[in-house]
Amino acid sequence: MKLFVKLAVFFAAVTATLALSAAELRYVDAQTLTHLGKLFKTTNPYHRVELSQYPDLTPKESELLSYPSGEAILFETNSTELWVRAKTGGMYPMNGMPNYATLGYTLYIENEKGEWQWAASHSRGVGDDKSGKKKVEMPLALVKNMDGKTKKCLLYLPLYMELTHLDIGVVEGSELKGVENPFRHKIAVFGSSFTQGHGATNSGQTYLGFLQRSTGLDFISFGMGGNSKLQPVMARILAATDADAFVFDAFSNPSIKQIEERIHPFIKTIQASHPGKPLIFLRTIYRENRAFDTAREKREQERMEYVDALMAKIVKQYDDVYFIDVKNQTGTDHETSADGTHPMSWGYYRWAKAIQKPLVKILKKHDIK
Repeated sequence: MKLFVKLAVFFAAVTATLALSAAELRYVDAQTLTHLGKLFKTTNPYHRVELSQYPDLTPKESELLSYPSGEAILFETNSTELWVRAKTGGMYPMNGMPNYATLGYTLYIENEKGEWQWAASHSRGVGDDKSGKKKVEMPLALVKNMDGKTKKCLLYLPLYMELTHLDIGVVEGSELKGVENPFRHKIAVFGSSFTQGHGATNSGQTYLGFLQRSTGLDFISFGMGGNSKLQPVMARILAATDADAFVFDAFSNPSIKQIEERIHPFIKTIQASHPGKPLIFLRTIYRENRAFDTAREKREQERMEYVDALMAKIVKQYDDVYFIDVKNQTGTDHETSADGTHPMSWGYYRWAKAIQKPLVKILKKHDIK
Protein backbone atom coordinates (compact mmCIF):
# COMPACT_ATOMS: atom_id res chain seq x y z
CA MET A 1 0.00 0.00 0.00
CA LYS A 2 2.82 2.39 0.90
CA LEU A 3 4.50 1.58 -2.42
CA PHE A 4 1.25 2.33 -4.26
CA VAL A 5 0.94 5.71 -2.50
CA LYS A 6 4.55 6.59 -3.26
CA LEU A 7 4.07 5.70 -6.93
CA ALA A 8 0.85 7.72 -7.11
CA VAL A 9 2.60 10.75 -5.62
CA PHE A 10 5.53 10.30 -8.02
CA PHE A 11 3.34 10.12 -11.13
CA ALA A 12 1.25 13.07 -9.93
CA ALA A 13 4.44 15.09 -9.59
CA VAL A 14 5.61 14.08 -13.07
CA THR A 15 2.21 14.98 -14.54
CA ALA A 16 2.27 18.35 -12.82
CA THR A 17 5.80 19.03 -14.08
CA LEU A 18 4.82 18.14 -17.64
CA ALA A 19 1.72 20.31 -17.43
CA LEU A 20 3.79 23.20 -16.11
CA SER A 21 6.27 22.79 -18.95
CA ALA A 22 3.44 22.77 -21.50
CA ALA A 23 1.89 25.87 -19.94
CA GLU A 24 5.17 27.74 -20.23
CA LEU A 25 5.33 27.21 -23.99
CA ARG A 26 3.80 29.40 -26.65
CA TYR A 27 3.14 28.12 -30.16
CA VAL A 28 3.52 30.20 -33.30
CA ASP A 29 2.14 29.34 -36.74
CA ALA A 30 5.15 28.31 -38.86
CA GLN A 31 3.70 30.31 -41.76
CA THR A 32 4.60 33.53 -39.90
CA LEU A 33 8.26 32.46 -40.16
CA THR A 34 10.32 31.74 -43.30
CA HIS A 35 9.19 28.79 -45.42
CA LEU A 36 11.83 27.30 -47.73
CA GLY A 37 11.54 24.71 -50.49
CA LYS A 38 8.56 26.16 -52.35
CA LEU A 39 8.18 27.29 -55.96
CA PHE A 40 4.41 27.76 -55.91
CA LYS A 41 1.96 29.48 -53.62
CA THR A 42 -0.54 26.79 -52.65
CA THR A 43 -3.82 26.69 -50.73
CA ASN A 44 -2.28 24.17 -48.39
CA PRO A 45 1.08 25.87 -47.79
CA TYR A 46 2.86 22.53 -47.33
CA HIS A 47 1.81 21.05 -50.69
CA ARG A 48 4.48 21.43 -53.35
CA VAL A 49 1.97 22.09 -56.16
CA GLU A 50 -1.59 23.45 -56.28
CA LEU A 51 -2.99 20.03 -57.06
CA SER A 52 -6.41 21.19 -58.29
CA GLN A 53 -4.73 23.03 -61.18
CA TYR A 54 -3.46 19.76 -62.63
CA PRO A 55 -6.39 17.31 -62.89
CA ASP A 56 -4.35 14.92 -65.05
CA LEU A 57 -2.05 14.09 -62.15
CA THR A 58 -2.60 10.50 -61.09
CA PRO A 59 -3.81 9.88 -57.50
CA LYS A 60 -0.33 8.66 -56.59
CA GLU A 61 1.39 11.68 -58.14
CA SER A 62 -0.98 14.00 -56.27
CA GLU A 63 -0.32 12.16 -53.02
CA LEU A 64 3.45 12.45 -53.39
CA LEU A 65 3.25 16.15 -54.23
CA SER A 66 1.13 16.72 -51.12
CA TYR A 67 4.09 15.74 -48.93
CA PRO A 68 6.50 18.55 -47.94
CA SER A 69 9.63 16.64 -48.91
CA GLY A 70 12.58 19.05 -48.97
CA GLU A 71 10.64 21.90 -47.39
CA ALA A 72 11.96 23.61 -44.26
CA ILE A 73 11.10 26.36 -41.80
CA LEU A 74 13.81 28.94 -41.07
CA PHE A 75 13.80 31.12 -37.97
CA GLU A 76 15.77 32.74 -35.17
CA THR A 77 15.07 32.21 -31.49
CA ASN A 78 16.66 32.52 -28.07
CA SER A 79 14.36 29.91 -26.58
CA THR A 80 15.95 27.19 -24.46
CA GLU A 81 13.47 24.66 -25.89
CA LEU A 82 12.00 23.99 -29.33
CA TRP A 83 8.82 22.02 -29.99
CA VAL A 84 6.56 21.28 -32.95
CA ARG A 85 2.83 20.69 -33.07
CA ALA A 86 1.14 19.62 -36.30
CA LYS A 87 -2.15 18.88 -37.96
CA THR A 88 -1.78 16.16 -40.55
CA GLY A 89 -3.49 14.59 -43.53
CA GLY A 90 -2.27 11.46 -45.31
CA MET A 91 0.98 9.69 -44.62
CA TYR A 92 3.01 6.93 -46.18
CA PRO A 93 5.19 5.15 -43.58
CA MET A 94 7.87 3.18 -45.40
CA ASN A 95 8.97 -0.30 -44.44
CA GLY A 96 12.58 -0.11 -43.33
CA MET A 97 12.68 3.69 -43.12
CA PRO A 98 12.91 5.41 -39.75
CA ASN A 99 10.05 7.62 -38.65
CA TYR A 100 12.64 10.39 -38.28
CA ALA A 101 12.59 10.63 -42.09
CA THR A 102 9.06 9.72 -43.10
CA LEU A 103 7.07 11.37 -40.30
CA GLY A 104 9.68 13.35 -38.42
CA TYR A 105 11.46 16.68 -38.18
CA THR A 106 15.18 17.38 -38.38
CA LEU A 107 16.69 20.51 -36.87
CA TYR A 108 19.96 22.12 -37.94
CA ILE A 109 21.39 25.12 -36.09
CA GLU A 110 23.98 27.52 -37.49
CA ASN A 111 27.13 27.17 -35.38
CA GLU A 112 29.84 29.73 -34.62
CA LYS A 113 31.65 28.89 -37.88
CA GLY A 114 28.54 29.75 -39.88
CA GLU A 115 27.97 26.08 -40.71
CA TRP A 116 24.69 24.21 -40.43
CA GLN A 117 25.14 21.68 -37.64
CA TRP A 118 22.74 18.84 -36.90
CA ALA A 119 20.87 19.49 -33.65
CA ALA A 120 17.94 17.06 -33.44
CA SER A 121 15.80 14.51 -35.24
CA HIS A 122 12.54 13.43 -33.63
CA SER A 123 9.18 11.97 -34.56
CA ARG A 124 6.04 10.43 -33.17
CA GLY A 125 4.84 7.00 -34.18
CA VAL A 126 1.87 6.12 -36.36
CA GLY A 127 -1.57 5.36 -35.00
CA ASP A 128 -3.56 6.83 -32.13
CA ASP A 129 -2.83 7.07 -28.43
CA LYS A 130 -5.20 5.65 -25.79
CA SER A 131 -7.35 8.78 -25.91
CA GLY A 132 -7.87 8.43 -29.66
CA LYS A 133 -5.61 11.33 -30.68
CA LYS A 134 -3.21 10.94 -33.59
CA LYS A 135 0.26 10.39 -32.19
CA VAL A 136 1.82 12.50 -34.97
CA GLU A 137 -0.32 15.47 -33.91
CA MET A 138 0.81 15.47 -30.28
CA PRO A 139 3.34 18.18 -29.26
CA LEU A 140 6.88 16.97 -29.89
CA ALA A 141 10.01 18.28 -28.16
CA LEU A 142 12.92 18.73 -30.54
CA VAL A 143 15.58 20.06 -28.18
CA LYS A 144 15.75 21.29 -24.58
CA ASN A 145 18.26 22.91 -22.22
CA MET A 146 19.82 25.26 -24.78
CA ASP A 147 21.82 28.22 -23.50
CA GLY A 148 19.34 30.99 -24.33
CA LYS A 149 21.56 32.69 -26.94
CA THR A 150 19.93 33.67 -30.23
CA LYS A 151 20.26 30.91 -32.80
CA LYS A 152 19.41 30.57 -36.47
CA CYS A 153 17.45 27.35 -36.97
CA LEU A 154 16.64 25.29 -40.07
CA LEU A 155 13.84 22.77 -39.52
CA TYR A 156 13.31 20.15 -42.23
CA LEU A 157 9.77 18.79 -42.57
CA PRO A 158 8.68 15.14 -43.01
CA LEU A 159 9.40 13.39 -46.30
CA TYR A 160 6.26 11.26 -46.48
CA MET A 161 3.55 12.89 -44.35
CA GLU A 162 1.05 15.56 -45.39
CA LEU A 163 0.88 18.60 -43.13
CA THR A 164 -2.20 20.82 -42.96
CA HIS A 165 -0.88 23.07 -40.16
CA LEU A 166 2.36 23.41 -38.22
CA ASP A 167 3.22 25.37 -35.07
CA ILE A 168 6.67 26.00 -33.63
CA GLY A 169 6.78 25.97 -29.84
CA VAL A 170 9.17 28.09 -27.75
CA VAL A 171 9.43 28.98 -24.08
CA GLU A 172 7.06 31.79 -23.11
CA GLY A 173 8.83 35.17 -23.18
CA SER A 174 11.49 34.13 -25.68
CA GLU A 175 11.88 35.60 -29.17
CA LEU A 176 10.91 33.81 -32.37
CA LYS A 177 11.03 35.36 -35.82
CA GLY A 178 11.58 34.48 -39.45
CA VAL A 179 14.82 35.49 -41.15
CA GLU A 180 15.87 36.15 -44.71
CA ASN A 181 16.49 33.05 -46.82
CA PRO A 182 20.29 32.54 -46.84
CA PHE A 183 20.17 30.10 -49.77
CA ARG A 184 20.72 31.65 -53.18
CA HIS A 185 18.74 31.23 -56.41
CA LYS A 186 15.97 28.70 -57.04
CA ILE A 187 16.96 25.33 -58.45
CA ALA A 188 14.07 22.95 -59.15
CA VAL A 189 14.98 19.27 -58.85
CA PHE A 190 12.60 16.69 -60.34
CA GLY A 191 13.32 13.08 -59.55
CA SER A 192 12.55 9.69 -58.14
CA SER A 193 12.41 8.30 -54.62
CA PHE A 194 16.13 9.10 -54.52
CA THR A 195 15.28 12.80 -54.80
CA GLN A 196 12.40 12.44 -52.33
CA GLY A 197 14.86 10.87 -49.88
CA HIS A 198 13.75 7.26 -49.51
CA GLY A 199 16.30 5.47 -47.34
CA ALA A 200 17.58 8.60 -45.62
CA THR A 201 18.06 8.40 -41.87
CA ASN A 202 16.18 11.65 -41.28
CA SER A 203 14.39 14.33 -43.27
CA GLY A 204 17.45 16.58 -43.55
CA GLN A 205 19.87 14.01 -44.92
CA THR A 206 18.78 13.73 -48.54
CA TYR A 207 21.27 14.46 -51.29
CA LEU A 208 19.47 17.78 -51.86
CA GLY A 209 19.77 18.65 -48.18
CA PHE A 210 23.49 17.95 -48.24
CA LEU A 211 23.92 20.01 -51.42
CA GLN A 212 21.88 22.90 -50.03
CA ARG A 213 23.90 23.18 -46.82
CA SER A 214 27.30 22.73 -48.47
CA THR A 215 26.82 25.07 -51.46
CA GLY A 216 24.45 27.72 -50.08
CA LEU A 217 22.25 27.22 -53.15
CA ASP A 218 18.50 26.66 -52.82
CA PHE A 219 17.67 23.20 -54.16
CA ILE A 220 13.88 22.72 -54.22
CA SER A 221 12.58 19.17 -54.33
CA PHE A 222 10.06 17.74 -56.76
CA GLY A 223 11.01 14.23 -55.68
CA MET A 224 8.25 11.76 -56.51
CA GLY A 225 8.98 8.27 -55.23
CA GLY A 226 8.64 5.79 -58.10
CA ASN A 227 6.93 8.40 -60.31
CA SER A 228 9.73 10.32 -62.00
CA LYS A 229 9.03 9.22 -65.55
CA LEU A 230 9.38 12.40 -67.64
CA GLN A 231 5.59 12.82 -67.54
CA PRO A 232 4.12 15.59 -69.70
CA VAL A 233 2.20 16.94 -66.68
CA MET A 234 5.45 17.31 -64.72
CA ALA A 235 7.05 19.11 -67.65
CA ARG A 236 4.14 21.60 -67.56
CA ILE A 237 4.44 22.02 -63.80
CA LEU A 238 8.17 22.70 -64.01
CA ALA A 239 7.65 25.05 -66.96
CA ALA A 240 5.25 27.08 -64.77
CA THR A 241 7.86 27.69 -62.04
CA ASP A 242 10.15 30.70 -61.76
CA ALA A 243 13.20 28.51 -61.16
CA ASP A 244 16.63 29.73 -62.21
CA ALA A 245 17.83 26.23 -63.12
CA PHE A 246 16.56 22.67 -63.35
CA VAL A 247 18.13 19.39 -62.25
CA PHE A 248 16.67 16.01 -63.20
CA ASP A 249 17.10 12.60 -61.59
CA ALA A 250 15.15 11.49 -64.63
CA PHE A 251 16.48 8.03 -65.47
CA SER A 252 15.89 6.10 -62.24
CA ASN A 253 12.22 5.19 -62.80
CA PRO A 254 11.26 5.16 -66.51
CA SER A 255 11.76 2.30 -68.93
CA ILE A 256 13.92 2.71 -72.02
CA LYS A 257 10.75 3.03 -74.11
CA GLN A 258 9.37 5.80 -71.84
CA ILE A 259 12.67 7.67 -71.99
CA GLU A 260 12.79 7.40 -75.78
CA GLU A 261 9.20 8.65 -76.20
CA ARG A 262 9.22 11.42 -73.58
CA ILE A 263 12.66 13.00 -73.29
CA HIS A 264 12.42 15.37 -76.27
CA PRO A 265 8.90 16.74 -75.53
CA PHE A 266 9.91 17.09 -71.86
CA ILE A 267 12.94 19.23 -72.73
CA LYS A 268 11.06 21.30 -75.31
CA THR A 269 8.17 22.08 -72.94
CA ILE A 270 10.47 23.43 -70.23
CA GLN A 271 12.77 25.29 -72.61
CA ALA A 272 9.82 27.03 -74.25
CA SER A 273 9.12 28.78 -70.91
CA HIS A 274 12.72 29.05 -69.73
CA PRO A 275 15.00 29.76 -72.70
CA GLY A 276 18.66 30.02 -71.74
CA LYS A 277 18.26 28.36 -68.34
CA PRO A 278 20.29 25.23 -67.62
CA LEU A 279 18.60 21.84 -67.70
CA ILE A 280 20.95 19.42 -65.96
CA PHE A 281 20.33 15.67 -66.13
CA LEU A 282 21.93 13.27 -63.66
CA ARG A 283 23.11 9.74 -64.28
CA THR A 284 21.18 7.31 -62.08
CA ILE A 285 23.12 5.56 -59.34
CA TYR A 286 24.28 1.95 -59.19
CA ARG A 287 21.65 -0.10 -57.38
CA GLU A 288 23.23 -2.65 -55.09
CA ASN A 289 20.49 -5.23 -55.65
CA ARG A 290 21.86 -5.91 -59.12
CA ALA A 291 25.15 -7.34 -57.87
CA PHE A 292 24.01 -10.97 -57.64
CA ASP A 293 20.75 -10.80 -59.60
CA THR A 294 21.66 -11.41 -63.24
CA ALA A 295 18.28 -10.25 -64.59
CA ARG A 296 18.49 -6.94 -62.69
CA GLU A 297 22.10 -6.53 -63.73
CA LYS A 298 21.21 -6.91 -67.40
CA ARG A 299 18.19 -4.59 -67.20
CA GLU A 300 19.99 -1.85 -65.25
CA GLN A 301 23.09 -1.95 -67.42
CA GLU A 302 21.08 -1.78 -70.64
CA ARG A 303 19.23 1.30 -69.39
CA MET A 304 22.44 3.02 -68.28
CA GLU A 305 24.13 2.36 -71.62
CA TYR A 306 21.06 3.58 -73.51
CA VAL A 307 20.94 6.79 -71.48
CA ASP A 308 24.67 7.42 -71.91
CA ALA A 309 24.36 7.15 -75.70
CA LEU A 310 21.13 9.18 -75.80
CA MET A 311 22.43 12.05 -73.68
CA ALA A 312 25.65 12.27 -75.69
CA LYS A 313 23.42 13.21 -78.64
CA ILE A 314 20.96 15.39 -76.72
CA VAL A 315 23.58 17.71 -75.18
CA LYS A 316 24.75 18.46 -78.74
CA GLN A 317 21.22 18.89 -80.06
CA TYR A 318 19.95 21.35 -77.42
CA ASP A 319 21.58 24.47 -76.05
CA ASP A 320 21.82 24.69 -72.25
CA VAL A 321 21.16 20.98 -71.68
CA TYR A 322 23.80 19.06 -69.70
CA PHE A 323 24.46 15.52 -68.51
CA ILE A 324 26.45 14.87 -65.35
CA ASP A 325 27.68 11.35 -65.99
CA VAL A 326 29.73 10.82 -62.83
CA LYS A 327 29.99 7.11 -62.16
CA ASN A 328 30.08 5.39 -58.77
CA GLN A 329 28.43 8.35 -57.04
CA THR A 330 27.86 6.41 -53.84
CA GLY A 331 31.28 4.74 -53.86
CA THR A 332 32.67 1.37 -54.90
CA ASP A 333 32.78 -0.36 -51.52
CA HIS A 334 29.09 -1.42 -51.67
CA GLU A 335 28.49 -0.21 -48.12
CA THR A 336 25.88 2.52 -48.59
CA SER A 337 22.63 0.76 -49.47
CA ALA A 338 19.56 0.85 -47.25
CA ASP A 339 17.52 -1.77 -49.12
CA GLY A 340 19.31 -2.68 -52.34
CA THR A 341 17.73 0.19 -54.28
CA HIS A 342 18.01 3.30 -52.12
CA PRO A 343 21.08 4.65 -50.36
CA MET A 344 21.07 5.38 -46.67
CA SER A 345 22.17 8.86 -45.56
CA TRP A 346 25.87 8.02 -45.97
CA GLY A 347 25.17 7.10 -49.59
CA TYR A 348 23.24 10.32 -50.19
CA TYR A 349 26.12 12.28 -48.69
CA ARG A 350 28.56 10.60 -51.07
CA TRP A 351 26.19 11.19 -54.00
CA ALA A 352 25.98 14.89 -53.18
CA LYS A 353 29.75 15.19 -52.91
CA ALA A 354 30.28 13.29 -56.18
CA ILE A 355 28.07 15.60 -58.26
CA GLN A 356 28.68 18.88 -56.43
CA LYS A 357 31.74 20.04 -58.38
CA PRO A 358 30.38 19.46 -61.93
CA LEU A 359 26.95 20.77 -60.88
CA VAL A 360 28.36 23.99 -59.42
CA LYS A 361 30.56 24.44 -62.51
CA ILE A 362 27.53 24.29 -64.83
CA LEU A 363 25.51 26.65 -62.64
CA LYS A 364 28.36 29.19 -62.53
CA LYS A 365 28.42 29.18 -66.31
CA HIS A 366 24.88 30.58 -66.07
CA ASP A 367 25.84 33.06 -63.34
CA ILE A 368 24.20 30.97 -60.66
CA LYS A 369 26.65 30.97 -57.76
